[in-house]
This record gives sequence, structure tokens and C-alpha cells, in this order.
Amino acid sequence: MLILLVRLGFVIMAISVGHVYGNRYYELSGASGFPWWLGAMLGFAVAITLIAAEHAFRRYFTRTLAAFLIGLAAGLIFSLLILITLRAVIQDQDLVNNLDVPLVLITTYLVLVMVLHNADRFRLIIPFVEFRNERYDDGAAVLDLSALADRRLPLLVEDGVIDQHLIVPRMVLGTAEQLAEDPDPAKRLRGGRSLENVAALRRLRGSGLTIDTTDLPNSPSLDDTVLALVRLHSARLVCGNDRLCDRARSEGLRVINPMALARSLQSSPQAGDLIEVDIVKPGEEPDQGIGFLDDGSMTVVSAAGQAIGQRVSATIIRIHQTSNGRMVFAQRSEDP
Repeated sequence: MLILLVRLGFVIMAISVGHVYGNRYYELSGASGFPWWLGAMLGFAVAITLIAAEHAFRRYFTRTLAAFLIGLAAGLIFSLLILITLRAVIQDQDLVNNLDVPLVLITTYLVLVMVLHNADRFRLIIPFVEFRNERYDDGAAVLDLSALADRRLPLLVEDGVIDQHLIVPRMVLGTAEQLAEDPDPAKRLRGGRSLENVAALRRLRGSGLTIDTTDLPNSPSLDDTVLALVRLHSARLVCGNDRLCDRARSEGLRVINPMALARSLQSSPQAGDLIEVDIVKPGEEPDQGIGFLDDGSMTVVSAAGQAIGQRVSATIIRIHQTSNGRMVFAQRSEDP
């Protein structure tokens, strides 16, 4: 609503200024028969053109405008320094006067184009505050290392559970690269899986994945950097580390925890459920076979003593809780 009021005020001011200056110009030039509405219409046309351009390029308007103003100011200052130097070196004042306009034009243009082409590489930092202008229409999600190493992450993205623009902090990617070269097999596996997930996400999302290279002050640790980027982008945090998730929630940040999501969707077996289980060894009774469910529960299947090494269907009869975990008793079924 505020931006609409600002635009309306700008249009009214542009019409007034166009009307006043148009009348003054014709009065000074001595022309007669000037339509009173022509200057106002020119002011209105200029205002509408600027508002239309701002609306059409609203996603990058702030960055482009800031880069344009910075480039213009830098080009003019650089041109002024060159002219001061030329006046001190060249004694012919007429020659300097003939060079000033072309020199200012060329120098300002080159500096301005350089700044515009490299707008994404520049950071304008006022002590401890970084101004950024990237905004993602579909929102953004920052990935930490625990989420990046989760093999379920590409599936969640492919199925649309996580449909925001994905941001991987450069510090997180660097840590994954270091882990991939670690002599510890577990760390090396985790780092390699993280890099594989980055490649898979790149194939899935293409330009919808960004490696953020922002250098954030006062963020010495990996967790601090991740949380700072979440706040900077007004994004969600995708994290599988319960401690970091709790910290983010305590700071009012939105969190997606793939591990908690998997736990909530995992159903406990109940009596009467039809299951499939791989029989790995014989049971205590001759006709019994033993297998294990996905959650590790040992399953005793009747009439499966001759099915060692096979995958069988069975119906759960009862579930017994022991000090070592849950035991499932089932009856082999011929149903597929």
C-alpha cells in the first residue's frame, strides 16, 4: 500500500513540475499559443514510463539502480581526476577544453558498464551490515551440511516437498569437499554423498540452486554462517541437526527437518498388517524363519523355515516388546 502511495505522489509531482516548467520555458522563449496541458502530459508520460520500468524489472530493480548510481558516481569522479591531471600536464588550455567532454563521456561509460556487468560480484558493506537485493519469488531454503548429506534430500526436492530456491553456503560446500578427502571412511562417505547431492540438485533445479559466496562478518562457525544467511535471505533452514534446528526455532526462523519428517511419516507395525520381510535364518521351531523389518525389529515368521534367502509376505499376529527391542510374530501368507 505504501509503495502505491509513493507512486501516486510521484505522478502528481511530475505532472505539476511538467506544467510549471513548460509554461516557464514558453514564457522565456516568447512563444504564444502554448497548450496549458502539454507540459503536464509530458510530466505524466515521464512518470508513467519510470514506474512501468520499475515494475517490469522489479526483481532486479534495486540492484540495477544501485549499480547504476555507484557506477555513474565512480565514472564522474574518475573523469575529474583525469582532467585535473591533464590540466597539470598539458599547458594548452584550449586542447584540454576540447578533450574534457569526450573524456568524461568515455570514462563514465566504461566505468558504468564495468559496474553493471559485475553487479553480482560487488558487496556494499556498511560496518557489519551487508545490503543484498536478490529476492526469490518462490521463497528460498538454505541447506546445512546435515541436510546436504541426507540421501532423501533430492527425493524431497523432486517430489515438491521442498520447492523453494535452494541456497548452499560456500562454507558448507567447502566443508563437504574437505570431508570427501578425509582419511576417516565415515567422514569421506558423508562428504562424498554431500557432493553427489549437490550434483543431483543441480540437475533437478538448474538455476534454482545457488552457491552463496557471501562473506559474513561475526560468523566464525559453520552454524553461525548458515543462520546468518537464513536471516539475510528471509529463508527457511533445511537442517537434519536437531541442535541447530532448536537454535534456529528459538531465534524465530522457519525450519524444515527431513529426519523429523521421516520419523513422523514412519508408521509402527500393528497386528493384522501385511508385511514383506527377507528371511535370513531359521527360527527356534523347524517351520519358523527370522527376518528384520526396515526399523530393525526382529520378525519371527511361521511356515517360513524353508524360505531362507527369500522375501515372503506375512501377516502380523502379535507384537512383543522386550528389553532388547521389539519382536514381531507373523504368519506367512500366500497373498502377494
